[in-house]
Amino acid sequence: MIRFAEKSFEVRFCAALSAALMPFNRNPHWFGMTQAEERKNGIDTMLEMGGYFLLFQFKAKNNNNFKIEKYQWNCLERTAQQYPGSTYYVFPEALNEKDAASYDCLFNHSWCSFPFDIGRAFKKGSDTVTLSLDTNTSALIKKRPKTSIPTHNACGALGCFCDNQYWREMFLYTGYQMGPQFIFRPPHQIPSAKSPLPPFRKQRGIPVGAVPSERGRPPIESSEDFERLLGDEKSSLFRGLFGLFLPREASIG
Repeated sequence: MIRFAEKSFEVRFCAALSAALMPFNRNPHWFGMTQAEERKNGIDTMLEMGGYFLLFQFKAKNNNNFKIEKYQWNCLERTAQQYPGSTYYVFPEALNEKDAASYDCLFNHSWCSFPFDIGRAFKKGSDTVTLSLDTNTSALIKKRPKTSIPTHNACGALGCFCDNQYWREMFLYTGYQMGPQFIFRPPHQIPSAKSPLPPFRKQRGIPVGAVPSERGRPPIESSEDFERLLGDEKSSLFRGLFGLFLPREASIG
């Protein structure tokens, strides 16, 4: 049986999230982080548009385990500290292609963790840590010493898009000014279309270009800023790392 490879998981997750976002934002951009020149050009494009950037580090199973490298984690944790809510590790339930193909909703079978939570699984001086996924307890498990790291179903972490009519009504109600702080708000936190929307308490994502400056969260204003944010290690650091850029304004097409 064909293993559910990391690249297959990346492609399916990115495609599913793009399709879910299309009613709200017709121009989401995905960027793979392995080619510096593409990254530079992408940032130039985004600076002209302005918006928010989210980072996803994908991990695939190997014999039901996930291997996390500390040098990658250091980079993601540094970014997450500066821009809370911008950076996720993403793990699949599926071990093989057959299981993955059987899902009606990939988000309901994908799991997200924050770098901060992953960090406490590393032993002092260790370069890697091996974790397994326990969907019953919503946790990543380290065997020795036994450690439980919280993880979140992707529907809960990013928002559920299954009720298309509900989301369409909310989109039409809120108009054009929708950033990821609304799009990724779990549905139980969203008021009905007949009641006023609460003020956004915190924006998720890395602000890019012409967006309002926030205290402690300066926007990325050049490709050099972006390079410094992610570090200058060799490109292997960015294996499995994808960025999703959402323009600040959505459009109805």
